[in-house]
Amino acid sequence: MSSAGLPEVTTAPADLPLDGALRGAVRGRVLRPASLVLGAVLVACVALRAAEVQLPPAVQLVPFALSLVVFGLPHGALDHLVPVRMRATARAPLSVFVVVVAYLVLGSATAVLWWAAPLVGFAGFIALTWFHWGQGDLWVRQSVETRPASVPLAVATVVVRGGIPMLVPFVTQPAVYRQVLLDTAGVVRHVPPGDVAAVFQPTVRVAVGVVFAATVLLTVLVEACSARAHPAQRRGFGRDLGATLFLVAFFAVVPAVLAVGLYFCLWHALRHIVRLELLDPASASDLRAGHPVRPFLRFARDAWPVTAIATAMLVALALLRRGDGSPLGVYLALIAALTVPHVAVVAWMDRRQGVWGVRRHRREARRVEG
Repeated sequence: MSSAGLPEVTTAPADLPLDGALRGAVRGRVLRPASLVLGAVLVACVALRAAEVQLPPAVQLVPFALSLVVFGLPHGALDHLVPVRMRATARAPLSVFVVVVAYLVLGSATAVLWWAAPLVGFAGFIALTWFHWGQGDLWVRQSVETRPASVPLAVATVVVRGGIPMLVPFVTQPAVYRQVLLDTAGVVRHVPPGDVAAVFQPTVRVAVGVVFAATVLLTVLVEACSARAHPAQRRGFGRDLGATLFLVAFFAVVPAVLAVGLYFCLWHALRHIVRLELLDPASASDLRAGHPVRPFLRFARDAWPVTAIATAMLVALALLRRGDGSPLGVYLALIAALTVPHVAVVAWMDRRQGVWGVRRHRREARRVEG
């Protein structure tokens, strides 16, 4: 521990792309096992659909319940330490103060928006989550897959990968999507179903599905041409294509609440935690050696105080709500307030690490391939 009572965080940002040993370890020992779990869930849900068996709602909520302490809610609990871990400053107390103030200001502004216009707040939450989840997959592309993207392709990666969890359930499971909207906005006040009926009209959903499918197809075609011109990137392109198709199937087949809860924990949050732990030399060394458990235990040790505070905020919100939102709606409303400052921190990380720095990635990819 430091003299300020904070964990020692005087480390350097991980290079992009990662070295070969780290890439292989992250893919093989962290990302692949989590993907296999999601794949098993997809297969099980296909079988249940074939047998015309529905999962009880309580079962579908299990991932969200677990996300209070495992990966989901905690994945942003170290945001206050990020500037020091990236060596942007050596003054840990000031760094913590700045991030905490940013959380208070941005989180409070988000809460005020929800209080005044819950439907607008929900729409903003969906849009920001779309960007943020795509942002997480862009980091994986640039660091783990070493597939440098031009700015248009980087934007397309964010649009496609972030859009799948947001739009596929909207198109394929509209009743569930509508209920989640009403429950979340309903934390503030009752929202009549008629207020959102127009959004869920079949013509709207078909139009959204067609436009998004065309966007995905166009992106895949452009990526395929790029991979054809750069043979060293073909394997990475194949993995990316497989992941995209898998996610589309996952969110189309798996019940929406279960799918989003599992994705939140085992896809998005997991990748962000890996990104954070790569900033710690001891954790990076463990990951390189194929020992992922110790880095996650370190993360849990460092994240539990802020996670406990966030959980207390959730309880307070549940007690103070003035609408008729469900427990899941209360949780999502809290996540919405925390997402805005969290995205700001991650965007700052992207800038510091050069996630959008195309030229740097091309140089580094050539170095790694060579």
